[in-house]
Amino acid sequence: MGACKRNHENSQKNPDCKKAYLEEDRIMINKAIFEENWKLIRSQSTERWSLMADYDLSKVDKAEVKFDKFVTMLRVKYGYTQEKAREEVGRFWAEYTAKSKATT
Repeated sequence: MGACKRNHENSQKNPDCKKAYLEEDRIMINKAIFEENWKLIRSQSTERWSLMADYDLSKVDKAEVKFDKFVTMLRVKYGYTQEKAREEVGRFWAEYTAKSKATT
């Protein structure tokens, strides 16, 4: 994606760069959703990720960008790559919303 950012005009013609921009947008949307729903996510985090202790979640509470801090905590606790940690958060949210829709 580095080459895509350096030459935005060419990136519009390059399908790989367009895909990278769409992926970046998806992550940004996830960040916004995460921030808006942090209290709910926090309440279910230790159930899903047993290595996350309340102490860890308190650090996320204090972070300016909670999504980034939470991803970092998943990387530290589980040895995930950044991409894998983001995917796990996204998977968690997708499962949660699917369950919510099923019960309504």
